[in-house]
Amino acid sequence: MMVVLYVQLMANAFISLKRLPYDDLAWHVEISASNGYFAGVQDFYTYPEDLDVLGADFYKFPQSIQDEVRFELGDRTGKWAHFVLVRAFIFDLVGHAAIEFAVGNNATSPNHAQTSFFIRTEVAAINNLGQQLRAWVVAHDALLIWSPPAV
Repeated sequence: MMVVLYVQLMANAFISLKRLPYDDLAWHVEISASNGYFAGVQDFYTYPEDLDVLGADFYKFPQSIQDEVRFELGDRTGKWAHFVLVRAFIFDLVGHAAIEFAVGNNATSPNHAQTSFFIRTEVAAINNLGQQLRAWVVAHDALLIWSPPAV
């Protein structure tokens, strides 16, 4: 007798940003994302100007077939409290795009957590993410939720 298990997939792909309470020029931000199969969440500190620049870069993406937009904080070696990478790039000569999402808390076992995956999407959806991100920097009280169209 053969038993087959089916795993229900998560909802559609998304990237979400939420500003957490923190009294400083830097913002305490929580980022979460899913590609429909995998998900991850990580908090970090950054300046709103850096998020605005990221939004502008996403909005102008791509400038060439080799172009990539990269937002990276911390590192994977444990020298920082966390690691955050959000990277948009073109992955073939036809112009198909993806966003790499990788986060980790750099904690020791058994509290260590990390995830890394890709969200396949269209260039126009990445441009839309840039537009939404820039608007969110101005009006940051609401939760930003970006969902690309299914590809």
